[in-house]
Amino acid sequence: MKMPSSLPLRAALRRLLLPAWLVLSLVLVACAILSPNLFPGPARGLHLGAEIPLQMLVDPRGTLTLADVAAQPDSAFTPLSAPLSEGYTHNVYWLKATVPATEEGDAIPTSGHSLWLSILPSYLDQVTLYQQDGPGTAWRELRSGDTVPMAQRIRVRQLMFPLQERQPFLLRVQTTSPMQVDATVWRSTGLLAHLSAIEWASGVHQGINLMLVLLLIGAALALRMRSLWALATGAAAALAHGALDRGYLQVWLPDAPPLWGDLAVKLGTLMLPAAFSWQFRTLLTQGTRWRRVDRALLALGVAPLLCLPSIPLGRYEDWAWIGVMAPWAISALFAVVAWSNLLRERATTVNVLMVVPTTLYGLVGVYVTAAYVGLADLPAIETSVLWQLNTLLVNLIVTVAVGAGLFQTFRGAMDRQAHLVERLEKSEQALEERVRQRTAELLHAQNALQAALHSERAMREEQRQFFNMINHEFRTPLAIVDSAATEQQTFPSPDLPTQRERASQIRRACRRLMTLVDNCLVSDRLEAQAFQPQLHSAPLAELIEDASELVHWSSRHHLRLDTGEAPPQWACDPTLVRIALSNLVDNAVKYAKSGEIAITARRPAPGVLALTVSDEGPGLPPGAVERIFECYERGERTDQTRGFGLGLWVARRIARLHGGDVQAGASARGGTSFTLTLAA
Repeated sequence: MKMPSSLPLRAALRRLLLPAWLVLSLVLVACAILSPNLFPGPARGLHLGAEIPLQMLVDPRGTLTLADVAAQPDSAFTPLSAPLSEGYTHNVYWLKATVPATEEGDAIPTSGHSLWLSILPSYLDQVTLYQQDGPGTAWRELRSGDTVPMAQRIRVRQLMFPLQERQPFLLRVQTTSPMQVDATVWRSTGLLAHLSAIEWASGVHQGINLMLVLLLIGAALALRMRSLWALATGAAAALAHGALDRGYLQVWLPDAPPLWGDLAVKLGTLMLPAAFSWQFRTLLTQGTRWRRVDRALLALGVAPLLCLPSIPLGRYEDWAWIGVMAPWAISALFAVVAWSNLLRERATTVNVLMVVPTTLYGLVGVYVTAAYVGLADLPAIETSVLWQLNTLLVNLIVTVAVGAGLFQTFRGAMDRQAHLVERLEKSEQALEERVRQRTAELLHAQNALQAALHSERAMREEQRQFFNMINHEFRTPLAIVDSAATEQQTFPSPDLPTQRERASQIRRACRRLMTLVDNCLVSDRLEAQAFQPQLHSAPLAELIEDASELVHWSSRHHLRLDTGEAPPQWACDPTLVRIALSNLVDNAVKYAKSGEIAITARRPAPGVLALTVSDEGPGLPPGAVERIFECYERGERTDQTRGFGLGLWVARRIARLHGGDVQAGASARGGTSFTLTLAA
């Protein structure tokens, strides 16, 4: 039994290599970036609200002072069991907590100043820490935030404050960015380990994003494709905004103006959707059937830009939500288009890769957007980290999708090129064959042209001879007519026989002219392909009698008719048959010696009529039997009498139109006999 081939299985495994590699790579990237949160070390911090009691006081107008807040009873504060998340707001928030007393085995050590408070996110405008060194002592004030000069804060991108053990502290938080406060109390050794892991993961994220941007820019410069420029722009915008959002600008530029970081975050929030809009429109909707979606994407990209004047007008908190929600709305529309293309078309690698990132961005984007606007609690992972990781994964997958599309296009182009080369080879062979055929046709055409030229010369020669013959043949009867008429006019004679003789000469000459005219006219008609004789029953005696008049008018010949075996009627074209029979009789009168001309009509076979004209000499020379039936061919007599050259050719053509023929032979009395046969 023949085993089934394993080739389909191998082909399927090869097709799965790229998706498997892509999934594995994305999982490794996500694990590397999220490792500080997914795999925390042995040193942990205590989160305010979840592990350390936290209370909140809202200052709507921002007019409360430290003394006012410190004098408030605990009942004025609202307890929190989770990090603060209120979205965009004009309110100032006061947070109150106490570092618990440490015991043996606690995460917080007992040594003096080894406690630190770490606050996320780093884009908060201003966070002020108030804490007493002991009961009844003055409050210490420490400030941090992206509007605070780096010289007045700890030189790290996170907001960091030193804490005193067992002492309460107050936090005053004011920001135009989303009001989110995720605070953790660390000991020094644990904080260093945590910051090391966080910065390592952040470096991985920024490095991958930077390499992706450089790769896309290089590909766009090399290939000059609009889609690659759109991808590079979107990835560069995400990289820049992520670096600003996480406080890298103030670390890299410590001498920058205090408000530079805050302004850069606000500008990035409102300008990032424009880059995403252009990126997604270029990839899926521009120039396609998705005209309305394309216009919606354009509107979502332009709307945040219209909110830019809110920054100098101090109304950023009222309009920033548009910049936060626009990327999610853009990704949602992108997902709709990608899913529709996947369902309408076949499930190609490009379509699947386009569906995955847009769906992922849409799902994660809903939660991130809700957290930014205060509609959801903060996730366990920092919101900005989650958003940036999501954006990086989306850019990676979309880049792979575009690359796969380019690869398919390249492979299709190579296949088409191979097909074109094959067709070119076939075309070359066909062209060579066509050239050979064309050369043969040209040679044939040249030979035909030479033959036509030769025929033309022969026709012109025949035409010249024809006109010479017409000149000769027409002059002879006209001379007879003129001579007889002149003699009658000059020497009028009362003798009736003489007058009859002259009248006979004139009639014979006129009949001769009529025969010549009929032959000239009918010869052209007989050459036409569509010419058909007009058949009807005609009296045979009248046809023979009309043709035999030429013999009566000749003084050298006398007529003998033999029509006893002929039928009285015969179906034919009487005009054509009269012309044919007259030509045979006229040929006998012209070329035969003086004597008898016999016309015989009989039926040699059923359905066949034979009309024979015979004379008494001089007969045909050897080899002239077939030649005399050719057009313009003339017979010769010993006295050099010249014929017209059309009579016998016309007679044969007429006979063949009637299903018969004209044959020439020797007569019983030494002359020539012409037999015209007509089929019924």
